[in-house]
Amino acid sequence: MKKRAFGPVGAAAVLVVFAVGAFAWNADFEPSTYNPDVGESITLAVCEPCLESGSYQYTWDFDGDGTADLETAEPVVEHVFETSGFHATQVTLKDADGRRKTKRKGILVGEQPAYAVRETIEESNGTVFVLITVKANKAVSAPGIEESMPRGWQFEVVDDGGALIGRPNSDTRTYEQCWGDELAAGDELSLSYRLHPTSSSSTASLSGPLSGRSEGQRFVAEICGELEVSS
Repeated sequence: MKKRAFGPVGAAAVLVVFAVGAFAWNADFEPSTYNPDVGESITLAVCEPCLESGSYQYTWDFDGDGTADLETAEPVVEHVFETSGFHATQVTLKDADGRRKTKRKGILVGEQPAYAVRETIEESNGTVFVLITVKANKAVSAPGIEESMPRGWQFEVVDDGGALIGRPNSDTRTYEQCWGDELAAGDELSLSYRLHPTSSSSTASLSGPLSGRSEGQRFVAEICGELEVSS
């Protein structure tokens, strides 16, 4: 398997330790896979180290339609997605004092030649480090992304992962990047960037597609993982 690792990833791992300790508690979760098959049972686990001691109520909206699908006191649940496509899965945590916090992550259901996962880390100075990892399920040529550049934030490329083309598009407020690589099944490649807020308190959505060619056909798939940033 061809996999590229970059220096900022190691630095990011250290920052996670500080981010957890900097807040009383945070809502976060991780699916066992970001690209399950239709009908496949997956595990969604809330980040218990992100929580304080005590009890919590977990409310899940698996398909992102704004309606609660499951309420439970358990931090780990199993779920089966019955329809293909991009699902903005959300969990809302409520503690014993009635305080609530929410986290949304994108999950791409159904067979795809490749998919991409976006991870974010809030840094101590208010900036946000973003890592996007592309994972190939089949042979893929000319993979590329078109990542949004949220308003109210300055955009800085950290590592383009050896991209053939990488440029910001100020008209569409996107960062367009394309690799010349041909990926085999199991290969991965990554890019990273940093967002700088222009105000002390700011929240913005993240979105963008991964595209490429596989078996003679072009495919487009929304990037999974984190869907918003805040400072």
